[in-house]
Amino acid sequence: MASFDLQDFGLDEPPRPTTPPVRRGFLVALFVLGLLASLMYGIPYVAEHAGYAWEAGRARAASQALAELDKAGAVNRASALFRMATAAVAPAVVRVETRRLHRGGFALEGPLHARGFEGFGLGSGVIIDKDRGFIVTNHHVVKEADQIVVRLSRGNDVPARLVGADTKTDLAVLQVSAWVQAAAEWGDSDKLDIGDWVLAIGSPFALDHTVTAGIVSATERNDLRINEYESFIQTDAAINPGNSGGPLVDLTGKVVGINTAIYTLNQGNEGIGLAIPATMARRVVESLIKDGRVIRGYLGVSIQPLNPVLAKNFGLPDPRGALVMEVRPDSPAARAGLMVGDVIVGLAGKAVADPAGLKNQTAGLAIGSKVPVDVYREGKRQTLTVTIAELNALPTVATIGFDVREIPSEDEDGSTVLVIDQVVAGSPAARAGLRPGLRVLAVGSSPVRNKADFESAIASFDLAQGIPMKVMSPDGQTTFIRVGGPAVGRH
Repeated sequence: MASFDLQDFGLDEPPRPTTPPVRRGFLVALFVLGLLASLMYGIPYVAEHAGYAWEAGRARAASQALAELDKAGAVNRASALFRMATAAVAPAVVRVETRRLHRGGFALEGPLHARGFEGFGLGSGVIIDKDRGFIVTNHHVVKEADQIVVRLSRGNDVPARLVGADTKTDLAVLQVSAWVQAAAEWGDSDKLDIGDWVLAIGSPFALDHTVTAGIVSATERNDLRINEYESFIQTDAAINPGNSGGPLVDLTGKVVGINTAIYTLNQGNEGIGLAIPATMARRVVESLIKDGRVIRGYLGVSIQPLNPVLAKNFGLPDPRGALVMEVRPDSPAARAGLMVGDVIVGLAGKAVADPAGLKNQTAGLAIGSKVPVDVYREGKRQTLTVTIAELNALPTVATIGFDVREIPSEDEDGSTVLVIDQVVAGSPAARAGLRPGLRVLAVGSSPVRNKADFESAIASFDLAQGIPMKVMSPDGQTTFIRVGGPAVGRH
C-alpha cells in the first residue's frame, strides 16, 4: 500500500495535542502511588498466598511420608517403646496415702475411712521386691505419718509399715504383707545422658498411674540445697504434687530415678522435675532394708570449691576438684597423709568435680575399704591410699542438742547465715552456753553458711573430744565455744 503525506495535497499537518504540565504531574504521582500500593499490598498478598501453598505442600508431603512410615510399621514401633516401658513398670507403681491422728484420741473405720485424723498426705511409690513386698517412696511423703495405706495396681488398699527412712536423701522404704503381682527393676542412672527419653509414673493429684514423657534435661544437679546428699536428674517430664516417690523410667523399662521434687511458681509443673538417681537410691534402700539405717563412708576433711583463680594458684589445669581446708585429727584422711592445701581430684578411680561430688562418692564407699585418692599438691599430682571409716558414728544435730536455721545474709549475693534456732535443755550444747539467736560462724576452722555445711562439719568431730565453734551474739561480739568434751554426760 502507498503511503502519503498531507503535504502532498497542499495541506498543513494539524498541531499535535500536548499534556498540560499540571496534568502530567498528576499522572506521574498517580503512577508512583500505584507502584507503592503494589509494593505494599500486592507483594505481601502474593507472598502470603505463596506461603500458604508452600505450607500446604509441606503438610501434604509430611502426611505422605508418615503414611509410608506407618505402612512400614516405623510409627507403631516408636510408640511401642513407650507402651512397653510403661507396661514393664506400671504394675509395680503404687499410690501412697498417709494419715496423722488427732492426739486427743481416734477411732478407725478402715484404711481409707477413718475418724480422728487431723491431716493426710498423698504420694507415689514403686515396688522393688515382689517376694518381700518392699516399696520405695520419699521420706517427705510418709514423714510423721501415723497410718500408711498403699493402693496397689489392682485397686485394693492395704496397710504398710515403715521399714526405714533417710532424711539426708529424702528416701524411705515401706513394706506390705499383701501379695503383689510385680516388681520393677533398677536401672543404671550413671548411663543417662542429656536428651535421653524418660517416663514419670505416679499419682499426681490422686490420678493413679498417670504416665508423662520427657527427656533428661540435666544430670548431677548437686547445688539445689534440697537434700544433704543430692545429685539430681533433671527432667521436663511432667511431675506434679502426688508424683513424689514414684519412678522415673528409661525406655528399657528400668527405674533410673525416684521422683522427689519440682521447681514451681504455682504448685504445678513448670517443666523442671528432679529425681534421685537410681545409683544413689538403690544403695540407700538396700542399706535401710539390711541395717535399718544408712551407713556412709567418711574421710575426715573440710573442703571448699575451686574457682579459676584458685586453680591457677594451685597449679591445676582446670577448676575441678575439692580444696582441703582442714584435716581432722586421727581421721582416715590424716592417716592417709592428706594435708591442708591439697586439691582432691579423684577418689576410688572416679574423677571429683566439686565438694558435693566428693561427698556423694565418699558416702557410697564400703566401710574399711582401701581406695586411692588423687590429689594435686604444690602443682604435682600424686595418689594416696585411704581407708574409709563410718560417718554415722560421728556427732549429729540430735546428739549435740541444738538446731540451726538459715536466714538471708546482709550481702546481696543471695547467701545465707546460720542462727541457732533451739537448744535442748541439759544437752551438750546447753551446757556449753549456746542459746537461740546466736549466729554460728564456723565449726573448727571451717566457715559454715548453710545447714548442709554445718551438718557436714560437725560430723567430722568426736563429741567426746569436743566440737569447737565460733559464734556471734546479736550485738556483734564473737566468741569460741567448745561443745562436748570430757565433761559430756556429767552434771
